[in-house]
Amino acid sequence: MIKKYFYALGVVVLLASGVVPRATYAQNCQHPLGLAKNTEFVFQVTDKGRNKGTLNNKVVQQSIDKDGMYVTTFKSARRSEKNRPETSDEYHIRCSGDTLYLDAMLLLREQALKAFEGKDFDYAPVDIAYPQQMQVGQKLPDGKLGVKVRSSTVNITEISMVATDRKVEALEKVTTPAGTFDAYKITYNYVVELDAMGMALRDVFKVEEYFSLEHGLIKAQFMNKRGKKAKGLELISKRDPSQALKK
Repeated sequence: MIKKYFYALGVVVLLASGVVPRATYAQNCQHPLGLAKNTEFVFQVTDKGRNKGTLNNKVVQQSIDKDGMYVTTFKSARRSEKNRPETSDEYHIRCSGDTLYLDAMLLLREQALKAFEGKDFDYAPVDIAYPQQMQVGQKLPDGKLGVKVRSSTVNITEISMVATDRKVEALEKVTTPAGTFDAYKITYNYVVELDAMGMALRDVFKVEEYFSLEHGLIKAQFMNKRGKKAKGLELISKRDPSQALKK
């Protein structure tokens, strides 16, 4: 089973882009938010406000796929609060025209699949679209990951994980250990639905994300149905390729 973490959803805003002239779209697709090979960006991970380690990301490849879309691939490695490696996964960002598409696998919530360990999974992604022109008050498209759980002979259940009701709420100044940024605040609902032995289950989290048009994701916080903090992310460092290559 592919293991990923619920808080990874915050990374989906990493490549939201600024307003640029149409003539520069191709260049922006090749280096969304200025990202290039070997760019590194690190997030502090929290759970209920407590330190739960870091999420270390590094751009490993940029290329054009068979459909003519620019693809940026980055590795995302989770380390515990004791600096022990826990997971390592790859995600893709695709860019075409005036829209960026974030890998829908970022919506995967591992906890929803734990009860089905050892079974087979078929994924039906709807990648998360970010228009390269964004305004306060704008509604953004939903992102979705459908998961069909099956054995070798029968379908067991289907699980839906959706980022819905996405809206650009405001433009604010946000400060983290990485600096102070002019960042857009985006809110949405993260909804997980599944059928467990004939019983419909539904879990909803409220999410607030802040991102800079120049630097990407700055901060993200999930809130449970009781209004309490759940998972969180905060940018603590970002290094360009020349800095990342220095030892």
